[in-house]
Amino acid sequence: MPRPQGFSVICKLRIFKVFLGWTLFVSGVFSLSAQTSSSEFEPSVIMEGLDLQPYLTYYEDHSGKRSFSEIQKIFRSGKSIPLFNNSLGYSEAAIWIRIPVVNREKGTRNWVLVFTYSLIDSLQLYSERNGSLPLVISGDELPFSSRLAEHRNFPFQLSEPPLSKNDYYVRIQSKSSIVVPLFAYSRTEFLEQTAKEYTTLGFYYGTMLVMFVYNLFLLLTTRDKSYLFYSIFIFFDILFQLTLNGLSFQFLWPNNPEWGNVSLPFFMFSAFLAACLFGKSFLESSKITPITNKFYYPIMGICAFGCIGSLTFFSYTFSVVSSILVLLIVLILLLVNSLQCVWKGHRPARFFLTAWSVLILGSFLYAMKAFGIFPDNFFTQWGLQIGSAIEVVLLSLGLADRIKQLSLNLETQAANLNLLKQRHEQSAVQYKNLYEGEEDFLFDLDSNGIITGSNKSISTFLGFKPQDVLGKNFLELMYNTGGLEDAFKKLYVMERMEELSSSGKPVYFRADFLQKYLKEPKELQVRLQILEHESGREILGRAFEPDQDLMGRFLDEERIVFSMNNYLQNAELLSQRLTFNLVRFTDPTVTLSIRTSLREMLINAIEHGNLNISNEDKAKSLKNGNYFQFILARQNDPYYRDKKILVEYFLSRQKVGYRITDEGKGFNHARIVRNALAKTDENTPLQTRGVAYALSTFDVVKFNSTGNRVTLVKYF
Repeated sequence: MPRPQGFSVICKLRIFKVFLGWTLFVSGVFSLSAQTSSSEFEPSVIMEGLDLQPYLTYYEDHSGKRSFSEIQKIFRSGKSIPLFNNSLGYSEAAIWIRIPVVNREKGTRNWVLVFTYSLIDSLQLYSERNGSLPLVISGDELPFSSRLAEHRNFPFQLSEPPLSKNDYYVRIQSKSSIVVPLFAYSRTEFLEQTAKEYTTLGFYYGTMLVMFVYNLFLLLTTRDKSYLFYSIFIFFDILFQLTLNGLSFQFLWPNNPEWGNVSLPFFMFSAFLAACLFGKSFLESSKITPITNKFYYPIMGICAFGCIGSLTFFSYTFSVVSSILVLLIVLILLLVNSLQCVWKGHRPARFFLTAWSVLILGSFLYAMKAFGIFPDNFFTQWGLQIGSAIEVVLLSLGLADRIKQLSLNLETQAANLNLLKQRHEQSAVQYKNLYEGEEDFLFDLDSNGIITGSNKSISTFLGFKPQDVLGKNFLELMYNTGGLEDAFKKLYVMERMEELSSSGKPVYFRADFLQKYLKEPKELQVRLQILEHESGREILGRAFEPDQDLMGRFLDEERIVFSMNNYLQNAELLSQRLTFNLVRFTDPTVTLSIRTSLREMLINAIEHGNLNISNEDKAKSLKNGNYFQFILARQNDPYYRDKKILVEYFLSRQKVGYRITDEGKGFNHARIVRNALAKTDENTPLQTRGVAYALSTFDVVKFNSTGNRVTLVKYF
C-alpha cells in the first residue's frame, strides 16, 4: 500500500518526553465500559483516536494453524465473543479480532487504523474484500524496516469505497502479554496526534536524561555510592521504558529483533537489582532496619539470576512474567523498608516513600494490564512512565536533602550523645527485664495494682488484647464464681502483693484467671517483682503455665483416679496429664493419637453426658455463633453444674488404660459405634467422629450397657 507524502516524515520524529502530572486515584474510572455489540463501525471525516473496542469480537485459535477462510466461517457462525477486556494476558493461542466497517456515504472514506501496543511478536491484517492473503504482515519479530510506516506502533492506512461494507481481521500471536488497543483516526488527526505524542515522549526522556546526568554529577562531587546505584537504576529504567514504548526498536536496534525480544526482561531485572542496591544504601537499612536488611540479599540474588536467565535459558514468556512478579516483590520490599524508616524518624525516607508509592501504583497498573486483569487505557498504558518520572524527580530531591540533613545531624548528634547514652542504658535495663522469656504473659502494675502495660502473650493465655486490660485493677483479671470463695482468693492475692511491697523480694503464687471467650478459669503461676529506676518504682508481673510433674522420669507404673468438673478446658489439660508419661513406653506419634482421642472422649462426656447437649443443639449453637454462651448456661444450671466426670487411669510397661464415667443418662452406643465403623465425612456428627477416632487409636473400646462409661486400652 503506497504511503502518502508527509505520513512517514511525521512518523520519523525522534523521542523526548515531558514530565506529565496526572491523578492516580482515578486510574480505573476512565476505563471504557465493555459492551456486547454487533454494530458496524462507520469511519467519519474527523476521528481523534476513536476506541474500536465496542465493535470488536474475537476468537482464540489454540492450534494457531487455522486459515483465514476457516476463521471467517467461525465468526459468521457466531462462535466469536465480544472483546470485553482489551487486555487478554498471556496466551500461546493465535488471537483473531474482527472489525466490521461500513461506509454509507457516496464518497470514498480514508482512515487510519492504529494498533497502539508495540510489544507484539506477530501482527497480520486481513481484509474480507482482498481475499485470503494478508494486507500487512508486521510485528517486533521482523526488522523495523519491514513496517509500512516508521512509527513505534502499528498504523495501517485504509480506504472504504462508497456505499460499501467490509470486515477487517487482525491476527495476533505473541509470547508477551496480549493487549488489543485498536483506535481509528482520520489521516490529519493521526499525524497531529503522532507529533504531539513524540514531542511529549521527547520531553519525558529528556527529563530522565537530565536526572541521570544530575545524579552522576552528585556522585562525582560527594563520592556517595547511593548516587552510583541510583544512576545505574535511571539508566536501565530509561532503556526499559524505551523498549516498552517501542522506541528502542525504532531508533537503537531496528535491525536486531532477536535482541529486542530479550532486552525488555533483562532491563527490568537490571533495574530491580540497581533499585535494591540503591534502596539498601539510601535507607541505611543495615543500621536502621537490620532485620529487613537481610531480605535484600536473596532478592538481589534473584534479580541477578533473572538477568542471566533472560539472556540465556529462560523463555521469553517466563522471563516477562517472572520479571513482573519480581517487580512487585521489589516494590513491596522498598515500600515496607521506607515505612519502617519513616516510622523511626529517618527524614530522607519520606522522599523515598513518596517516590516509590507513586511508582508502585504505576507498576501495579502495568502488571494488572499485563496479566489481563485491567483493560488497556491511559492509566494502565502510561502509569508506569508517569510514576517513574515522578519517582526520579522526588528521589533526586531526596538525595540532595539527604546531604543537607547529614551535615545538620552531625552537630545535633554530637550535642545529644551523652543524653542518648543515658536513655539507652535505662531502656536496655528495662527491656532486658520486661522481655526476658517473652513467651510468657508479662504485665506492669503501679503501686495501687493498676495494670499499666502488657505484652501480646495475654491473647494466647486469656484471649484479651493488651489494650483491653490497661487501666484495670489486677484483681479484675481473677476468675469469679459468684460465691464466698472469691473473697478469700482475692484476699490471698492481696496478701502476696503486700508481702512484695514490704519485703521487696519477688513473690510467687497460683491464681485462677478469667478467660475472655471461654468464660472458664485458667490456672497460671504468677511471679511479681519490683523494678527500681530513676523515674520511679513499678511492679513487673510474669504469668505462665504451672510447672509439669518432674517425677515422671523415674516412673515404672502409675495408677490415678481423677474427678473433673464440666469445663471444656479441663478436657485438654487432663488429656495432656494422662499422656504426659507415655513417652517412656511408646513413640510420640502414638502418644499424640491417644491424647487427641482422650480429649474427644472427655469432651463427649462433658457435652453429651453431664450437660445433656444433643448433636442438634450443638450444631445449631455453632451455626448461630453462641456456642460458648450455650455451654456456659448449661454449666451454671443447678441441674447440671454439680455433675462430675470420673477418670480412672492405669499405666505400665505393657499397656495404658482409661475408664471415663459421666453422670449423664447415656446414649445408644451400639448405633454410634456402627456409624463410626462406617465411612465418615465432614457431615458426620462430632460425637460419632470422636468415637471413630478412639476406635482407630485404642485396641479396646468398650461401653457399659447405658453408655455413660467407656473403657479404653492401648497395648504397647
